[in-house]
Amino acid sequence: MALEKLSFSKIMHSLWLGPLGALLAWYIGAPAPFLTGPTTVCSIAAVLGLRFFVPEPIKNLSFVIIGLTMGSNVTPESLIQASKWPFSIICMLASVILITILGKHFLINLLSMDKRSSTLASSPGHLSFVLSISSDIKGETAQITIIQSTRVLTLTLLTPLIVMLTNDNVVLGRLINSNELIPFLDLFILMAASILSGYFIQKTRIPAAYLIAGMCCSTLSNGTGLTLGEVPPFFSILAFVILGTLIGARFVSVNVLQLRSSFFGGVLLTLIGAFFSLLFAYITYKITGLNFVETIIAFAPGGLETMVAMGTLIEADPTYVAIHHITRIFFLSFLVPFLIYKKDLR
Repeated sequence: MALEKLSFSKIMHSLWLGPLGALLAWYIGAPAPFLTGPTTVCSIAAVLGLRFFVPEPIKNLSFVIIGLTMGSNVTPESLIQASKWPFSIICMLASVILITILGKHFLINLLSMDKRSSTLASSPGHLSFVLSISSDIKGETAQITIIQSTRVLTLTLLTPLIVMLTNDNVVLGRLINSNELIPFLDLFILMAASILSGYFIQKTRIPAAYLIAGMCCSTLSNGTGLTLGEVPPFFSILAFVILGTLIGARFVSVNVLQLRSSFFGGVLLTLIGAFFSLLFAYITYKITGLNFVETIIAFAPGGLETMVAMGTLIEADPTYVAIHHITRIFFLSFLVPFLIYKKDLR
């Protein structure tokens, strides 16, 4: 009974923390307030000792809604640009390699981490995969978790600012517009189909299964004309608030002392990642003529779900952004083990 009360209390904390952060960020005019607000408030609350979590079904449902929101923005015109994507993907992967290798050396020299743990900590994404390897090799798992969580947090807050500084015409967080909304019955059917699809996709261990399922179902239904319209803003806003709460919940088991010892490493990796992703995004933009803001979001080495959601907030081409981040995660599935076990392969 005591355990049930404790779990219920943690869920209740998440129900008020996220909306409070969103409201405060919206009130002060922060960029992408429904995402950055909950992220900031929940992260601070977690480090200060407040315990909370988001139940798995609610998390999955929020990813489905974000995926449906993305899919409703896919247009035939956006797919015409697909011929330019291979070069863009190659540039993005080059930035991933540089970020991982340089980050590894900085962590070894500045934080005295061992070579394998520093490789895992510097991986720009794929946290669950990284932590499973760390467990197998008995790496510095706690430090890796803090560094990776700090990277996700700082990139979530930094990316909107970079976008606003590079393009004055971008409006972040505009989820309410004059476009037609999808009928509730159609939305319910799409959500059910996405949840079912996400369940089976998850069985294959593909990352962000429910987000991908929602995007695919929405893209197919809109593309074929089976359903028309966008997800009601209330649902989209709620999904972004939940996502921000999830990012903050990464710090629930972290105390101030642990954060102090590893926070610098996380910020350093964020700056390295931001610099090289921005550099390669600019190179791609100059050579291909693709939208610069969209390349920034597509190249940013943040959390897959977070960066894809960020693309939705600026009305970026969802297919372009999602393909880059999914490719990054799959590439890391091969790059990280290679860097960890390369001596064993000789």
